[in-house]
Amino acid sequence: MQPAPRAISAAVKRVLFSTGHYSRVLSGAAFHGLVVLCYHNLRGRDVSASALPFAPLHVAADEFERHCGFIRETCHPISLDDWRSARRARRPLPPRAVLVTFDDGYRSIVTIAKPILEACRIPYVVFACTGAMAERSLFWFDAIARQESDAAVDVLKGASWTEWQARTGSARVAAATDDPSAPLTLADLKALSTSSLVEIGAHTVTHPILARAPLAEQQREIERSRDDLEAWTGRKVRAFAFPNGRPRVDYTEGTVTLLERLGFDVAFTTDSRMARAEDAPLEMPRFLMMAGMTAPDLAHRFAYRYARA
Repeated sequence: MQPAPRAISAAVKRVLFSTGHYSRVLSGAAFHGLVVLCYHNLRGRDVSASALPFAPLHVAADEFERHCGFIRETCHPISLDDWRSARRARRPLPPRAVLVTFDDGYRSIVTIAKPILEACRIPYVVFACTGAMAERSLFWFDAIARQESDAAVDVLKGASWTEWQARTGSARVAAATDDPSAPLTLADLKALSTSSLVEIGAHTVTHPILARAPLAEQQREIERSRDDLEAWTGRKVRAFAFPNGRPRVDYTEGTVTLLERLGFDVAFTTDSRMARAEDAPLEMPRFLMMAGMTAPDLAHRFAYRYARA
């Protein structure tokens, strides 16, 4: 496989994509490890990114659909159970293994993502915060951003546990079902859980920065979110994603120990790199998927950053 030029324009990527170049490159290549993709919210064609807080986290529906199509055609989408089985048996994953995940638990997972993923037969994991679902409210960061600004959310992430609790507790905003930032409803979650393609994972109750919380509060957030999800879906919850997810910044070694004690067998950070066999299962890396990453952009990454000949 020939190395790609150091800098390549979007127009050239589009040509390479449309002519099948990336597909041909990948057909004889294998990834350096497991590619885990982390999406958050998806926005419909009638919703402007600028109308939503944290616009880069809201991937357009048509972008996501093209991502999925390319993954289905050129890669090997796997489930979290596929990963568990391979790890347990110490056997290699397929050459171009990709795992699709979603954080937070936005309703767009049901209204937009689910039909696309099912059409492409791509397994996926949904890490859901249970508090907003139960209360039918916006996630605290979306509520604060609407009331104040994205910057105010970033400041609050660094606040003390006491201040964070006080501010977020008084900032609740009811979520209409058609709000583009609405969380899943309990009915949505139950419908999701009936699919053989999806695994539901815990993401805490209220999405705090766990490193700011006392260990007892961390345990309450993690354990209750797991128990809520199991009660609502009737399915065992074994996977977890750290809110915010920066390794040993947004959580601590004590958090990892808690997860192990509570019986979780895999947890994900937002460390942006390939997942390898030697990675600790309770601190698995993922690539954040941002709005504006086109299918040609993703294909170029797959072919020239993640793959080897």
